[in-house]
Amino acid sequence: MYKIAPVLFYFLWFNSNICLAQNITYSTIEKADTKNTNFEILGKYADNILIYKNANRNHKLTIYDKEMKIKENIKLDFISDKAFNIDFIKYPDFFYVIWQFEKGSTTFCRAARMNVNGQVIGSLLHLDSTKLGFFSNKVYYTTIWSEDKKKILIYKKQSKSESFTLVSKIYDENFALLDSIKNTFEFNNDRESFTDLQINNEGTLAFCKLKENARQEYINTVEVYFKKINSPTFSIVDLGLEKQLVQEPVLKVDNLNNAFLLNTFSYKKARGNVDGLLSASFNSTTFSLTKKVVNIFDDSLRAKLSGKPDWRNAYDNFFLKNIILKKDGGFILITEEYTKQRRFAGNFDDRLNGGMGGFGGYSSDYYFYNRGYNGYYRPFGETLNSRDITYNYNDVLLYGFSKDLKLDWTNVINKTTSDVETDNFLSFSNMNAGAEVYFLFLQKDNNRQILSNHYLQATGNIVRNATLKSREVGYEFMPRLARQTGARQMIMPCMLRNNIAFAKIDF
Repeated sequence: MYKIAPVLFYFLWFNSNICLAQNITYSTIEKADTKNTNFEILGKYADNILIYKNANRNHKLTIYDKEMKIKENIKLDFISDKAFNIDFIKYPDFFYVIWQFEKGSTTFCRAARMNVNGQVIGSLLHLDSTKLGFFSNKVYYTTIWSEDKKKILIYKKQSKSESFTLVSKIYDENFALLDSIKNTFEFNNDRESFTDLQINNEGTLAFCKLKENARQEYINTVEVYFKKINSPTFSIVDLGLEKQLVQEPVLKVDNLNNAFLLNTFSYKKARGNVDGLLSASFNSTTFSLTKKVVNIFDDSLRAKLSGKPDWRNAYDNFFLKNIILKKDGGFILITEEYTKQRRFAGNFDDRLNGGMGGFGGYSSDYYFYNRGYNGYYRPFGETLNSRDITYNYNDVLLYGFSKDLKLDWTNVINKTTSDVETDNFLSFSNMNAGAEVYFLFLQKDNNRQILSNHYLQATGNIVRNATLKSREVGYEFMPRLARQTGARQMIMPCMLRNNIAFAKIDF
């Protein structure tokens, strides 16, 4: 339930030293909204804030006014109590809710169009269904959409020992079917894998096929698959790693520059450490590899990081989080250091599926990509033995790239944050304030939670603002799950004792 529509942001970059004051308004506390409530912030419609909630399999839409008072709770009875993978695609004056559920041995995928008052428009939409055999694995549908939201992709994938089957359907913004395909690929389940699909404004699909070396430790072959809308076949482009080894790459659509970008951390040798970042650009019309560069990190970058006893593994626990695209084809890559530890068991590997998170839904003069939150809300104790897990989210490392994929600058926001049982209060959120990109995260000061506020300038310079202050006590912020709802406004979830609340922050 964490995917939110991709949004392009246009914003002017210029040097400034604006210190933003803020006003925090907390929502009405509902007893039913306990820490076990799943939620998703849909955003701002007129003067109202809409938030979806799911507790004890009861689905509802809560409408808050501009003072964060509850205007109405609307039951979404048309969603099955056994629904899962719930997604929302938001438009200026309506939104779609897409959900899945199982009935008997069949998985269904359906959608509904709703207005800003929480009323269903028209009939429920049946998108697809899959009947499972006795020995079949469960099927889950994935929903993604193009940046302009005029192409909506629903797909499912199934793999066996020697084959991989992809079934995809592309709809327009009115859910009229534009394309439907079924493709089967050769597949070695022991050494190969496929990344998630991406779709651009033209309806072109792209994903990567990855092949591990014999030791199954590193990826040594990456093939990028492309398919134009209504084309029955895929075009395949080999990234040409040669002797380079990489982590799982992340594909990013750049509609303005007619490209797909690929980024991944790289290694020089097996059993080595991350020492650089491989970036590549593909033309989204000809499906050709236009540029490929490996930027090696130098010692000056290591020196900026928080305490590192061994500089050789300084980058091993960083994960790709966000990409901010520039109009000239350059981009800014944001990564974060992440580890998990089991109590009395030391570190263990837990990759973040590429870790692509995102920024809120407000448009300005540059643009960047939004896949929704930097994560999704996990109720306490949802993970098995979660009380034995310590989550660590530390430094944020930023890279500025030119249009030729060369590294222009690097910078670090130093932070050290950890928690036991949950990571809902860790990591960071971003806000576009027109002239800067803001980073908001919690730090502890004498056992008090402080909401730190830094912003990134176009030159790569980091400026530290005054911390955010609240007149209320007892609220614990969840910055990773915040959503931007205006030019200088964010909705940030928080916890008050055992209940979920929402703070509207006006800068």
